[in-house]
Amino acid sequence: MRYLFRNRLKSWRIILSVGRVTDVMGINSELKNGKHVIMWEFDETKWEIVESALKLIQSEQGLSTIYVARSHDGGGFHAYCLLATSWVRSIHIVSGTLMVDPGYINMCAMRGHWTLRLTDKGLGAPKHYTQLFSAVKETASITDLKSYVKYEAYKSKRIFGWGKRGI
Repeated sequence: MRYLFRNRLKSWRIILSVGRVTDVMGINSELKNGKHVIMWEFDETKWEIVESALKLIQSEQGLSTIYVARSHDGGGFHAYCLLATSWVRSIHIVSGTLMVDPGYINMCAMRGHWTLRLTDKGLGAPKHYTQLFSAVKETASITDLKSYVKYEAYKSKRIFGWGKRGI
């Protein structure tokens, strides 16, 4: 997203942004019973760091198996855990995970649910990458999820190596 203009005039915020968008499909974290599954998004972060961060939070919070998808070759990963939990606890878990995209946390916290993109936005659709197994039993399934969503995403164009967060 590119902001061309961002200003505040008394109690009004004025933002003008321009960017090329595409329609994508995503899945939301809310379950039919009102609880949520846990979802993470990592951008421009090497796999070893993502894996370490997810294993640490999995151990600390007693999470079930975490499923990981690669969202693009430049270090983008999506992850989810099919453990039914309260919205507040899911925020605590995701925000307590190292290297999660802070914009993802802010955006989802404002909406009241996590969303992970399922379709292509310019660099291919997310593809299953691996699983981080756990002895903790899952308490939800994909069929328990309440909704899918169609939304606009800025088209991705990553040409050279790692972005600014590629540690």
